[in-house]
Amino acid sequence: MRRGRRHHRGVVGQELNLVPYLDIMVNLVLFMLVTITSFLSFTILNASIPQIAPDAAQVIEQQKKEELLLVVRVMKDKYRIDPSVQGGAAIAKRELPVKDGNYDVESLRQFMTELKARFKDEDKVLIVAEPSINYETIIKTMDSVRETEPSLEDLFPVVTLSIL
Repeated sequence: MRRGRRHHRGVVGQELNLVPYLDIMVNLVLFMLVTITSFLSFTILNASIPQIAPDAAQVIEQQKKEELLLVVRVMKDKYRIDPSVQGGAAIAKRELPVKDGNYDVESLRQFMTELKARFKDEDKVLIVAEPSINYETIIKTMDSVRETEPSLEDLFPVVTLSIL
């Protein structure tokens, strides 16, 4: 009989080496921190905070100046133009019905030209369209409020589009 020596087959007496694993994890964490901070610098928006109480001189200046808030609504059967004037005489709302299945973009352009003659410094218009209005109609409307001739942009070039 043999005593003293026992052989355990299949049992390995080594420890798990965690140093390479920890080295890789530290490098990954550092890489992620560097890339995240570089992406954050691109998402910063420069926004100004509105003034709660403007100066008295600014209030007087704004009251003297005529300002136009122009809204063009594109509906199933008509255009509705809602010009809102601050600091001046009001302008009546105007409706331009659809003629023979087509929107009256020429009358819309003519009315925009009349408004631009009165408000030379204004360049903004809000177009509000119903969800059922097709894309081509919206583009024609945008073109007719922006320009009298193609690529001239002499009326209201800053167009904001909204869907009801």
